[in-house]
Amino acid sequence: MATSFQEVAVDWSYIPSISELEEFQSSTYEYRPYYTAYLPYPVGFYPFRFKKSDYLVHETNVADKVIDLYDENGFETSAVLQDPFGHKGPTVACPIGFPSNLLKQYREFKRFNRWICRIHVDLCYLPTDGKLVSVPHVEPDPRFHPFTHIWDTYIHGNVVRGKPAVSVLKWLLGLSR
Repeated sequence: MATSFQEVAVDWSYIPSISELEEFQSSTYEYRPYYTAYLPYPVGFYPFRFKKSDYLVHETNVADKVIDLYDENGFETSAVLQDPFGHKGPTVACPIGFPSNLLKQYREFKRFNRWICRIHVDLCYLPTDGKLVSVPHVEPDPRFHPFTHIWDTYIHGNVVRGKPAVSVLKWLLGLSR
């Protein structure tokens, strides 16, 4: 099946700050401005901001250490199946299968139980101390479900972020055992 997805080399030469990633997210598919029940159009522009529960802070500012951590745990760190819209900065991914097979069940993943999913992680740094940060989200895996990935992720903005995604990431990296 031909898709517009392609293996793209991960560029580790530039890692954006978390505020740069937030700015990028504000202008992309995953961000949806607030709507009201009465007005079918955006009421105003509210910039996308991550909460502390939306990301994992690494204890290092050395990219090679974080790359090794991801490599050792089965993540794709040199080339990632990428969509036509791209990402700002380095990104890694790992298939997780059907979310219903995870050790812990999360109600946020219920709608994804019919698809093979992946955890997709954008990397950035905190300007305050330079530590690297992983910002994960779970989405249908484009390798197995390209149409669903475009439809759900881009058109409808349905990805799982926050505590459930961070919890799965920690488990996959062996940080919660």
